[in-house]
Amino acid sequence: MILTVAITILTAMLLYAEGRLWWCKLGDYAVYVNEAWNSSHTSQHLFDPYSFSHILHGVSFFWLADVIFSRFSVSWRFFIAILVESTWEIFENSSFIIEKYRANTASLDYFGDSILNSVGDVLACAIGFWIALKLGWWRSLTFFLLVESFLLLWIRDSFLLNIVMLIYPLDSIKEWQTLA
Repeated sequence: MILTVAITILTAMLLYAEGRLWWCKLGDYAVYVNEAWNSSHTSQHLFDPYSFSHILHGVSFFWLADVIFSRFSVSWRFFIAILVESTWEIFENSSFIIEKYRANTASLDYFGDSILNSVGDVLACAIGFWIALKLGWWRSLTFFLLVESFLLLWIRDSFLLNIVMLIYPLDSIKEWQTLA
């Protein structure tokens, strides 16, 4: 547990060193915002609709760690999941990924996460890991599919769709997302 907290603090420090802001640049101190598209608040508060996709990161990392590191204790697998999520948060806030989001998704005004949003994303991942641990493989798969479906209906985006749009962007999906 101490290592997971330490890696999260290190992630926050690295994001600060990269010039990321601690909180919403508009000065809104809401903990959660319900805005997903074309908003200067998305990814600037502790939690937002994309927090649910980070919960699914945790579920996915639970599955991967359970397969790849099955001989490790749950504590070590949890640490690995948080390490991977923290690494993603640093990469996600690089100019390279920010520009890919702007070019390939409907997030035209995306300018990266605030530091506390990244910390919230790591926390959401941790929650997803523990949900998957408690539910087990098959029930966590059902949970994953339900959350994916909910996100597609609610914000026209999801964990899996996000991966598709970063790796192989499709104009038809981008157009569908802009209808939101």
